[in-house]
Amino acid sequence: KCDDRNGAGIRHEGTDLIVRNCCFRDNEEGILTVGGASNDILIEYCEFDHNGYGNGQSHNMYIGPCGRFTLRYCYSHDTREGHEVKSRALKNYILYNLLSSENGTGSRELQLAQGGTCYIIGNVIQQGPNSHNEEIISYGGEGTNSNPYLYVVNNTIINLRTNGATFLQVNNSLTEA
Repeated sequence: KCDDRNGAGIRHEGTDLIVRNCCFRDNEEGILTVGGASNDILIEYCEFDHNGYGNGQSHNMYIGPCGRFTLRYCYSHDTREGHEVKSRALKNYILYNLLSSENGTGSRELQLAQGGTCYIIGNVIQQGPNSHNEEIISYGGEGTNSNPYLYVVNNTIINLRTNGATFLQVNNSLTEA
């Protein structure tokens, strides 16, 4: 545990990053990245389980500003108060993952905080009954990257909250012509 509540399985402050076949469990952050617009981050075949400090400000994975973030073939579940996946990348490729709060107390399953060009394809995204946020996917809620294009294709979205949920929350400024 860290004083700044950002003790991470991987805390990345460099250039490109590739993570494969890893498990991140019981960290304050599973992965926390800080990068630049030219950085590429690839995470595949990994599990993220019960990460987060419990204050709503830490997540299974937090991808800071970067050029491209690709998450594929991963299982992210049961975050403590935070999101299963939060990204500020200019381009996001969220492909063929299982994102689920199942029995956890997480917030959103997927937050694409600053929009950008995002492809959400072939995932199973499940909001658990104890989720603290009615939004399952949030796009552009904390500002806007250039080229706001969102593609949500062939996903299975499951809501287990008894009081309803918002499948997809899009920042209103992104939808104006």
